[in-house]
Amino acid sequence: MGEWNKLCIAVVSVGVLLGCAAPLQETQQIQCTDGHGQILYTGPYNDESRNGYLVRVDEWTRAFYLKGMCQKVRALAIVEAGY
Repeated sequence: MGEWNKLCIAVVSVGVLLGCAAPLQETQQIQCTDGHGQILYTGPYNDESRNGYLVRVDEWTRAFYLKGMCQKVRALAIVEAGY
């Protein structure tokens, strides 16, 4: 295949990928550590109260972390398009 054909295929492929890619959205997450700096949890939180954060660890487990143990961190999430 000629160089020109390879270039055209590459350009079209990138265009299709960019057109189909879901947009990214910044989401608020927390990272919580114990007194020794060991990470206990990193991820989204379900509810924020005056004292801390309620997180859903899995389908059956919820946890509460005090605000003094946690700091907010930013993460990117892919927003699914509703086609």
